[in-house]
Amino acid sequence: VENTMDAHILEQHEIFELLPTHGKVVTLDADLPMKHALAALASHGATCLPVWDSALQRFVDVFSCTDLVDIVLFAHRALAGAGAPPAAGAAAGDAQTALERCHLRDLHGLKRPRPAGFLMASVDDSMLHGALMLKQHALECLPIGDSACSSSLLHLLLPEQLLAFLATLPELRTSHGPLLEEPVGKALLPLCRQPQTVRRDASLLEALGLLSAERLHALPVLDASGALFDVLSSRDVRQLASNPATDLAIPLEEALRSLPPKDSRVQTCAISDTVATAITRLADPEAAQLVCLNDAGAVCAVVTASAVLAALLPSSPPHHG
Repeated sequence: VENTMDAHILEQHEIFELLPTHGKVVTLDADLPMKHALAALASHGATCLPVWDSALQRFVDVFSCTDLVDIVLFAHRALAGAGAPPAAGAAAGDAQTALERCHLRDLHGLKRPRPAGFLMASVDDSMLHGALMLKQHALECLPIGDSACSSSLLHLLLPEQLLAFLATLPELRTSHGPLLEEPVGKALLPLCRQPQTVRRDASLLEALGLLSAERLHALPVLDASGALFDVLSSRDVRQLASNPATDLAIPLEEALRSLPPKDSRVQTCAISDTVATAITRLADPEAAQLVCLNDAGAVCAVVTASAVLAALLPSSPPHHG
């Protein structure tokens, strides 16, 4: 396949190589109150955590930052439907109370676009198999067990971890030097969705609504001139949701001020940057995504590790004769 990485590179490596030498998988119980699940995401700096059903004695779901966006909106709408008091402080407190009444089982009521069943790969599977599962099912993470149908979970594989591993392989540059030197605008932008953006004077509620409705991981925030001002990502919602005083009606700009400095959260690339440059930047665990800017400085895409993997991977598993 033209412009895709030789699948044999990833076929020669097992997922086992990606497992951390030490570390634990934090697991959430399906009957856990949502506020504890939220605290776990925030305190462990996690983007995804697996959900275990004690009654069924198996893993049933993955709780992610994307779900968190939906849950915050779900609690807000439930509150609005019940006729929330007009006072902003009281409404914020009531939204937090509504959030605390939810359990992880309530995730199933969110009608999320997820594949049926709990998808899992084995440590013995090839990295190609894992990468294709991530791509074909549009997964935020891939649970890894000691077998593909195990009750023992060893790791949650993120697309950026695969990308970071690829970035270290000398054979990638040997076999795909031309693709790596292609500009982002040519090689990656066709695989990225049309960017959704929001103005800095929009409300936090409006921005979260866009993240949820469009299933986005990040939303570039523009100033009055249309230039990039900041980014709101689903990861940021961990912090916003854990603050009981957060009122969704507040201006987005005010909400962003409560987050870590934007220098650490806003990572960019230019359409003229090479694919290799994008891979190096996305391999940094702090870079959840790259906001791609055109020559005039306008936002033209949000590039994620998943999009880069999609560019590198074959469109279907290789067939062995």
